[in-house]
Amino acid sequence: MAGDNVLIGTVRLESFLLFLFAFILTLIVGNVAYVLMRRLLDGRLSRRNSKLLARATHYAVLFGGIYLGIHHVLGQDLTAFAASLGVFSIAIAFSSQQIIQNLIAGLLIAIERPIQLEEWIEVGGAPETGVCKVKDITLTTTVLRNTNGRLIYLPNAVLLSSRVINYTKSGFVELPVQLTIPYGSDLGVIKRIVLEVADKNAWILPNVPIAEKSIMTQLLEMPRFKRFFEPDFNVKMFEPKILIADISGSNITLSIRIWIREVNKKDEIVSEFLDAVLTRLKEEIINPFTLESEQRGDEKS
Repeated sequence: MAGDNVLIGTVRLESFLLFLFAFILTLIVGNVAYVLMRRLLDGRLSRRNSKLLARATHYAVLFGGIYLGIHHVLGQDLTAFAASLGVFSIAIAFSSQQIIQNLIAGLLIAIERPIQLEEWIEVGGAPETGVCKVKDITLTTTVLRNTNGRLIYLPNAVLLSSRVINYTKSGFVELPVQLTIPYGSDLGVIKRIVLEVADKNAWILPNVPIAEKSIMTQLLEMPRFKRFFEPDFNVKMFEPKILIADISGSNITLSIRIWIREVNKKDEIVSEFLDAVLTRLKEEIINPFTLESEQRGDEKS
């Protein structure tokens, strides 16, 4: 009987199988369109814009293919088709409230652009990601790669509801470096050594190569940075500072404030800086017992 071939509502089994084939074909065409758009645009536009346009083309092919499949292959009006599926099927189609929230969050990220591809960011709260590079932004998920090479897939709704630090947009970051020394040490000598070491380190501001200084000057002239600084701002604010953070027992804890641009290399920069400081301390401070105390204190801190 003809009625036996009806699958759902007025949708016949043959039409549904044809729609399923068209849906799979649409997925393939969408992926091919994405790859072709990337190959066409990667050499002409920035990676971020190339990826954005390619993904928009991908989604357009998917939505267009699904619409044509429902309307022409199944012969259904979208409103009538949704009604024929029932409330349960609609819930499955839209998945859940969380996915809708992620879709809205993805649109907000695309419009407001708090983060962009290849930027270095850090997401606080739960979970904490550490310093990561933004590798991809989809409608529902943001893909991050941390400094250990691990990929983190973060729902867009979670990203927008968390504390996000954008190191790339900020341009500079101040790092506090702790150094514990014995009470009674010559602070003048130690401060001189620390400042001289910092001045010779190419990663620490404001002592950077000429090309880096040009980039830094251009960043400071940009309106988005100028509004965060005083009108009489100059690069002297980036000079290292040495503060006494704590005096307890027989130790003094110094807080050395240094500014850097390459936040993704902060651990290497701090390690190189402290290694150079310890080398200079060994060269200029005679008492070996004092040196051993300093090294042990630094390792504990």
